[in-house]
Amino acid sequence: MPGAGELGCLLIHGLTGSPAEMTPVAERLAGRHPLWVTRVAGHDTTPADLAQTSWRDWYHSAEAGLEALLTVRPRVVVIGLSMGALLAMRLAIEQTTEVAGLVLLSPAMEVRRISWWLRTPIELAATLDERVPLARQLLAKVAFPKRGSDIADPDVRRTHPGYRRVPLRALFNLSRLQEAAAAHARVITQPTLVMHAVQDHTCPVAAARTMYETLPSTRKRLILLEDSFHVITVDRERARVLDEIDAFVTERATETIKSST
Repeated sequence: MPGAGELGCLLIHGLTGSPAEMTPVAERLAGRHPLWVTRVAGHDTTPADLAQTSWRDWYHSAEAGLEALLTVRPRVVVIGLSMGALLAMRLAIEQTTEVAGLVLLSPAMEVRRISWWLRTPIELAATLDERVPLARQLLAKVAFPKRGSDIADPDVRRTHPGYRRVPLRALFNLSRLQEAAAAHARVITQPTLVMHAVQDHTCPVAAARTMYETLPSTRKRLILLEDSFHVITVDRERARVLDEIDAFVTERATETIKSST
């Protein structure tokens, strides 16, 4: 999406979600900044498609968006929701100069819905998935129904798109991303805005706090939301979320203009 601003903006949705999660952000920034709204591999089709992908495929989707924006602007702010926030963190490490700032929305540093007694079986299955082709084919058929809702607003919840089942292989790959993100957080120096809901039933706010405290960036801000669940871009406090994102991107763009004059 074309725009006149000095910075591009890359928008990345969450696991089992769709670009619709990031549409309000795109609408707020539209025309003022070049935008790329990523459809992450395996999403917005069927859970079976998602089960055939890996975290590397998801990362390539985000990387393709960054590369497209860099053809029109030299620097980009990456705005990621949940799993998209983890992909944004990886981009910040691998493209340090090009990524001017990060907005991490409900970062999926941990998943509350994976019970402790499931973790060892899931890790064992992940090992089989990586080493035994036949096991990979069988595990791709396993999926779990999502429990509860990621959205507090009942009107939005009724119509919001997204998968109702989570493939087991997607959980393996999310786990790999989480391990990498924990390491990335220790070296990210770009300005970073983190927003998370205290009532997030999917990804605990405590994990986001820990990640935030780990960030060495000297320009970082943590905002906690009181009346939303996980998908904060469309939930009850979406107006505040959009205002904060807008202000953060504007500040990064102003810094870019000053540094180029």
